[in-house]
Amino acid sequence: MANAGELPRAEPEAVGMTKQGLNAVAAEMDRLVADGELVGMTAMIARRGQVVFEHATGTLDLETGAPMQMDSLIRIYSMTKPITSAAALMLLDDGKLDLDEPVTRFFPEWKGQTAYEGDEIVPVDPPVTAKHLLLHTSGLSYGYVGNTPVDKAYREAGLIDDWDYLVRDTDILVRKLADIPLLFQPGTRWHYSFSTDVLGQLVERVSGQPLDDFLDEHMFEPLGMKDVYFDVPAEVVHRFGTDHEFKDGNFVVQDNPREDPEFIGVTFLSGGGGLVMPTESYVRFCQMILNGGTLDGTRVLQPETVALMTTDQLPEGLWPNSGFGLGFAVVTQDGGSTPRGSYSWGGAAGTFFWIDPGHELVAVFMPQFIGMPNSIQEKLKGLVYASIP
Repeated sequence: MANAGELPRAEPEAVGMTKQGLNAVAAEMDRLVADGELVGMTAMIARRGQVVFEHATGTLDLETGAPMQMDSLIRIYSMTKPITSAAALMLLDDGKLDLDEPVTRFFPEWKGQTAYEGDEIVPVDPPVTAKHLLLHTSGLSYGYVGNTPVDKAYREAGLIDDWDYLVRDTDILVRKLADIPLLFQPGTRWHYSFSTDVLGQLVERVSGQPLDDFLDEHMFEPLGMKDVYFDVPAEVVHRFGTDHEFKDGNFVVQDNPREDPEFIGVTFLSGGGGLVMPTESYVRFCQMILNGGTLDGTRVLQPETVALMTTDQLPEGLWPNSGFGLGFAVVTQDGGSTPRGSYSWGGAAGTFFWIDPGHELVAVFMPQFIGMPNSIQEKLKGLVYASIP
């Protein structure tokens, strides 16, 4: 019997997995820590709506030595994007947002926007829509990767430095972006960008609520997602550890909540990368998506809306490595580490998850390792599937 806010637990064999196989996942996580390839990690796997695996290993805080635990608070960075996308689509379900309508209805400062066509700057045609933002085809860029004239303009305008946001909030971001040309005409390319931060501001303007309040009221509380924060409160900061990079043969602290409080005193509510939460809260979000928009009898999205989120919406050839739905990368070909029809995303600190509807599977892995080698993720995925006989 699960407690409130907890998913039900089951023995692996009850849902068609093997305890031996899942023990191998835990053993590999422990080995990664013991061999100095990770500082720490939590993970949780659910199949057919029941948790069959949860494991925490290693260190939460490199400076205090506090251990990683299942209720540790984790920086999920870009795994925030599917959550913000779902928030926008709640407004679609409520009839308050039209995905194909120009966002200038809510962003009047974007009227008269321009875009690059080759080296020429021309009027935007077609105008940016919510769907472009959801698909990362808006023509926006990020500023901290690439050196295009648009990325340079973002840095010169004081929007971003490295990957730290420099403006106070997403309202100012949207206003400043109005004066900078788009990298390309909307809908013509896939390019990772500020799109989901802008989408968070769109949620605010459509709903009339700050993004954190909207998410708390319409998603986190209804779904029992506990301890989800943009701004980590003092009373739980002891559960929030250090983030790490590997430099010159050692792990070094990249973010320390005591000295570099990136997630404390927050005013920039980053729909693209700002959330912190324990692992089970993210599993609850994923399980809601896998269930077609409902969890524990509470519906937050319509099934047809979840179907849009989780199926490829890109024109053929626009992003040849994969498909992309309204918030998730979607596997469109056989032969990869996850089956066709699976959908996923990851975060800058090495966090990753995937949802596999064919196997009724949700898996969430939560390290805090900037620049984590992809081989770690691939090995763990392989072990998860090896546990399904």
